[in-house]
Amino acid sequence: MQAKLPLKSKTLQALSSIDPVVRGHSQAVIQLKELAIIMKHLVPTESDPSMEIPRYNVDPNLANYEEGDDIVKWWAHVISLGKYPALTQVIRGALSIFHGPLAESSFSLMGDVIDKKSANIRISTFNAVQTVKYTLRSRRRTGITMFKREDVKLGPVDKTVCRNIRAAGKKDKSFREKRIEERKKRQAEYGCRASCGSAERAKTTAQAEERQARLRHVAKQKNAARRKALEALVIARKKKKL
Repeated sequence: MQAKLPLKSKTLQALSSIDPVVRGHSQAVIQLKELAIIMKHLVPTESDPSMEIPRYNVDPNLANYEEGDDIVKWWAHVISLGKYPALTQVIRGALSIFHGPLAESSFSLMGDVIDKKSANIRISTFNAVQTVKYTLRSRRRTGITMFKREDVKLGPVDKTVCRNIRAAGKKDKSFREKRIEERKKRQAEYGCRASCGSAERAKTTAQAEERQARLRHVAKQKNAARRKALEALVIARKKKKL
């Protein structure tokens, strides 16, 4: 049992008790009752899982469960029997919790979405990005193949995607403008202004430097092209004299 419940968190200990391998142990009864208390909001008030847990713990008619078997399928069979309605409500809630390898992979996806440039991303936007990524993964498709046009004209899917993108862009723009207006109102109310070292000023400065660097690069390219043209003209004149 210690190998099954080496966790210090009471919630995780309670969740570990749904493993059928620990069924028959007295500690499983204690932890299942604790889990029922944690998830009491999922159980109707007239039902009492604590009365069903001892019976479940010693029920000899339930299917055998071996290490490595699919716990979801095993509990699905138990739920289909209808013998423990209150307890199965608790189990449904426990099994619906995001768990397993997908939980770790979500942190990898978060790293792809949230970085230094998008650290202020809104939760709703992040949820939308995650939903799209998981949808594409579950269907084993990329964004290009998912929304690929079959002909030159825009198909119905493409039109919908374009409308959604435009609507999302307008909504985000209005949200940002609203935040800027609110910030200006607060600054006017308290008689203050953004400091020189603020993120907004730093962003503006970075954009100005980027524009200047672009202009310098364009000017450098023009000068190089002009020099090259002059050199070619000189060479052509020399050849003509010869």
